Amino acid sequence: MRTGRRLMVMMACGAVLSAGCGANRRVVSYPPDALIVAYEPATTYSTCLLAATAMAANYLEDRRRFTVPAMLAELRRAGADESRVGDVRRYLADKGLHLVALSGRLDDKPEEGLSFWLNAKGYPPICIINRTGDNPAFNHAVVVIGIQSRADSTETIHYLDPSADPPLFSCDRSAFETLWGRCGRAMLLVVRPPADANDRPPRPMSRPGAGRAGLSPNREPRDVSDEVI
Repeated sequence: MRTGRRLMVMMACGAVLSAGCGANRRVVSYPPDALIVAYEPATTYSTCLLAATAMAANYLEDRRRFTVPAMLAELRRAGADESRVGDVRRYLADKGLHLVALSGRLDDKPEEGLSFWLNAKGYPPICIINRTGDNPAFNHAVVVIGIQSRADSTETIHYLDPSADPPLFSCDRSAFETLWGRCGRAMLLVVRPPADANDRPPRPMSRPGAGRAGLSPNREPRDVSDEVI
């Protein structure tokens, strides 16, 4: 039941949200080679998806076009659910952007590779993670901004958590794989319309919003329309 889910999430996340969600946009100290994604805080326990989407969309647009309060107000007026992927996807479509869903991987292979989208294409992927276990009531949206290789050949994943203060989290590859794997490695990308997707081959972006999605025309995205985050 949705009410029960919300109560569980409130109990689990209340301490974090009370610190981070009411805050103004925080200045983040970014790791080396990370994407400089401007942080947008969630405003309630149910707006992590909106905040993550706003961060990814603003990076693509290279301006602060989206804020959580404005997005939430528009969705509520339309009778939509801010935590439902399908409703957020329709909201973005009305704004001329697309929310693409994939089952990702921690590698650099097109088209599901997290590193492919982050490093080769220059997009900040939204990953759905779960820190508590397999209960989908605790699924949570975060924005990955960097993957850093260390001298010992291990990797560190850096991501922004819209419901935390400070918002920057870093963990090793295996730990992130566990958190992400609990949600089926769900990955969301905010991209420009598909008509633009094949104008040019994949390349690193020289500035925010300069790239193209590069998805194959026959690619079947993951169906997440009814998923609640």
